[in-house]
Amino acid sequence: MTELTIIIGGGLAGVTSFYELTARGLPCLLIEAEADVARGTSFANGGGLHPSLPDPWNNPGIGRHLFASLFQRDAPMKLHPAQIPQLAGWGMAFLRQSTRKNYDAITLANFDLAEYSTRQTEALQQFLNLDYDSAAPGTLKLLRSQAERDEALRLADMLAAKGLRYEAFSRADMLAREPSLAEAQNVVGAVRFPDDGIGDARRFCEGVAAVAQKKGGEMRLNTKVDSLLVEGGAVVGVRLGEEAIRGRVVLAAGVAASNLVRPLGLRLPIRPAKGYSLTLEAGHVLDQCPHHLLVDPMQHIAITPLGQRLRILGMVEFVGHDRRVEPRRLSQLRGFFEALLPDLAQKLDWDGAQGWAGLRPMSADGRPFIGASPIDGLWLNCGHGHLGWTMAVGSARILADTLTGKSPEIDAAAFSPDARRRRLR
Repeated sequence: MTELTIIIGGGLAGVTSFYELTARGLPCLLIEAEADVARGTSFANGGGLHPSLPDPWNNPGIGRHLFASLFQRDAPMKLHPAQIPQLAGWGMAFLRQSTRKNYDAITLANFDLAEYSTRQTEALQQFLNLDYDSAAPGTLKLLRSQAERDEALRLADMLAAKGLRYEAFSRADMLAREPSLAEAQNVVGAVRFPDDGIGDARRFCEGVAAVAQKKGGEMRLNTKVDSLLVEGGAVVGVRLGEEAIRGRVVLAAGVAASNLVRPLGLRLPIRPAKGYSLTLEAGHVLDQCPHHLLVDPMQHIAITPLGQRLRILGMVEFVGHDRRVEPRRLSQLRGFFEALLPDLAQKLDWDGAQGWAGLRPMSADGRPFIGASPIDGLWLNCGHGHLGWTMAVGSARILADTLTGKSPEIDAAAFSPDARRRRLR
């Protein structure tokens, strides 16, 4: 009899792993602490499938920005002083990876996975006929200075060698393609990435989970995994209160992953990076809405058109596992939108906007962990940070291929937990 595979986590990483493994005929059980799938970080994320933006957040000079953020209440990337002791070891690793050499190497590796995953997401959507407000409008990376333009084009040129398509726009070029930005102040131009897509990650997860169940997969919702079951130094299942379920384990639990493996002596360098979103109904003004996914890299804010809705999202806070929605942060998102698209902002119902906060599972080096862990019986698919939606399907394919003894379709060595063993022990 084929061994049961237990997937911990019902977000993008867990649900796509659930589908990929059941599609290969493996008996699977997905366990999720919330009442349904995609109720955590995957619930109201940015919605962007953007291989064009694979660069990690620990870019050169990030140390200065984080130090300055200690004294800036509304910094786009904010380190809260109370979190410094909890982030000490992780933070040092985060900063070590911020050299230009490391930053570029991680960006290139992430692009390979992100580009592969975006193609596979589109193929899966067509194969399963999923409806999740998917579209491929492309991304506009907004530029506010010559220095921003130079760095954006440096990254784009580097990734073009791997197949990235892009167009550099002056302000006039940008307005010709995206007239909604006519009133945007201090935007000198943009870089357009025509192959990027968008989609509602929550609806995607719900659709994929339903297909996996039809293929024989089982789900247990409202169920918390208390600990991993270990025998003879190997993981052999999970413990749910007094109940034990035996099987190999795929850990796709987002920011909860590191706490689950800590009793096993496994140091998984993943910490929560809090972000916010505001979702507004826009069906009555669709002809005036942006056609592209708009990204401001310096403000860490983006605007995504999702069907009849608009979503404003962004910012980064290192504030532990606090998921409270802070009104002042939502006000920042609104203020950004009003400055960029003032005419449209006046026509939207801000009182009816849905605010949300989620915790991105950020690894110290900006790459996810995908594959067999150093502990027998335990597999990892976690630590995707801000690229969870973009990388989800591709990561699950790599995990399923590796777990079933098949060579992945792309070189996945950069994400292998085994290759990064010394950082995990």
